[in-house]
Parts: sequence; structure tokens; C-alpha cells
Amino acid sequence: MKKFLLLVILSIFLIAGCGKKEETIVKDFESTIKGIKSYNLVGDMVIASNEDKYSYNVDVTYLDGGYYKVSLVNKENNHEQIILKNSDGVYVITPSLNKSFKFQSEWPTNSSQSYILETLLNDVMNDSERGIEKNKDEYVITSKVNYPNNKELVSQDITLDSNYLPKSIVVKNSSGIEQITMNITKIDTKTKYDKEYFLLSNCIKEGEVTTTTGSLEDIVYPMYLPSGTTYSGEEVITNEDSERVILTYTGVKPFILIEEASVASENHETTAVSGEVVQYGNILGVLTETSLNWANNGKEYYIIGDDLSKEELLQIASSTATVAISK
Repeated sequence: MKKFLLLVILSIFLIAGCGKKEETIVKDFESTIKGIKSYNLVGDMVIASNEDKYSYNVDVTYLDGGYYKVSLVNKENNHEQIILKNSDGVYVITPSLNKSFKFQSEWPTNSSQSYILETLLNDVMNDSERGIEKNKDEYVITSKVNYPNNKELVSQDITLDSNYLPKSIVVKNSSGIEQITMNITKIDTKTKYDKEYFLLSNCIKEGEVTTTTGSLEDIVYPMYLPSGTTYSGEEVITNEDSERVILTYTGVKPFILIEEASVASENHETTAVSGEVVQYGNILGVLTETSLNWANNGKEYYIIGDDLSKEELLQIASSTATVAISK
């Protein structure tokens, strides 16, 4: 009986010890992230969408007070877009076009972001069922994620180094399949930034971009269509300096997809919109209740469909391909 009681007591101490250790790791992670007043994070991100994978060079700059500058460069076509947040609002900038969208948003705190330290911490602290494993000199924290426009993403593994800074983030779906992989190559917390660094004027190329005339060499068609929706027709409109095609889809959930050859502006153009920043597969754009704007690989796109859900808008956009068979 004494041996049995001794084993029970030892088991209680062991369980309590493990729990305390895990809580200590989380507290160390929390204090590390909250103690950073500015940082520059650099890494590589791979996003799986349908059967495709998209690779990006990621460069994030942060200043305490809610200032962010995120540069995302598609490795395949070198297309760069910037997400900027300052005291004026949030911008999605396409430097090659000298254009940007501006809106008021709670980004980045309104959803998970695999390349922003603050949102990683939020995910961990908001998940009371988080798990922690030790792998040699590293700790791996598993937590739930919050991607409002992509319900397939449910969890993430955050690998911490010995200084409790993230080394890699892997976001998975409900089947445990990796959907987003972010490998961090550098986190510099010593370089200091001021608020002026995050001005829009420091992210644009005023006077450096040569105005171009755009033409539609290929019309792209979405591979994904909602059930009961079919291709109806298209119209090409030619202006003095650009071409535009309007694709019409009819049926249960009708919508219009507009494609326009990108035309760089000599003077920077900022368009104020109501919506939110969204990244889904190869799409980085502005999403509203019924529409989606984005730019990619020399084209600007716009989908509008009153009967489409936000996820359907994103699925259609991310499925575009240069094959006419998808009509």
C-alpha cells in the first residue's frame, strides 16, 4: 500500500512538473515577443493551393505601435506586392504598377499570419489546448489558427530556437497536410526604425516607373466554378492604352470576372476601398462581401458576384489558369 501511494505521489509530481515546464516555455515565448520593440524578419514561404505550390521571398519590418511593412515577392515571376500599415490605414501596394489600395482594417490582428510574430503569439495564447514538444534544443508549439476566409487551415506547428524566437511555421489542414510553410532565415531586433520609415512615400516609385501600354496576350479562365454555374461569354474592350476582357458566368451563382492588362502609372495612384487584406494561395488582394481585387503577373483582376461567398470568390480567383478548356 505504501509503495502504491508513493507511486501516485511521484506521478502527481511528474505531471505537475511537465505542466509547469510547458507553461514556462509559453511564458518565455510571450515575454520574448512582447519585449521586441522593432524587428526585421526575412524568410521563405511556400503556399499550397489546389495542386500548385507558390514560393515567396518574405521581408517583414515592424515597429511597436502597429506599424508594419511586408514585402512578398513571387519567386516564379518576381512579382512584388507590399502590405503597409501605418497611422493612416492599411495599404496593398503593387510597386511595378505604382498603384495601391487603401482601407481601414484591423489587419494583421484580425487573422493568423505565418510571418508576423505578434499574430503567432496571439494564436498560441488564445488556444488553451495548445501542445508543446521538445526536439533536441528546440521547442515545437502546436496551436489552432484563425483564417476566417480559409476554413481548411486549422492548426500550426511553431518551432522555436533556444532564444524562443520562431524558426519555422507550418500551417496544416484538418488532414494534417501542410498548406503553408514559412522558414525564417533572419530576425533582426537590433536595427531601429522610426514612423517615417512606414510612410507610403517610402514604398512607392514616384517618377521611377515608366508608363506602359498593356495588352491581353492570354485570357485566363477559372478552373473552379460553383455548382450550377457555367461560362456564358466574353467581351474584349480596347482603350487607347490598355485592353480589358469581361468574362460572364451564369447559373445558380452568377459572377463577372474582369481582366485588364496592367498599365504602370507615372504618378502613384491610391484607391480608397472598403474591404480587407486577404492572402489565399497565389492571391494577395482586397476582399469585400461581394468582390475581390488583385494583381498578378502583368494583369489586374476583379471578380464581382452578389451570390458568392467570400471563400467562393477566393477559390475562383486562385484557380485561374491560362487554359481555355475551363470555359
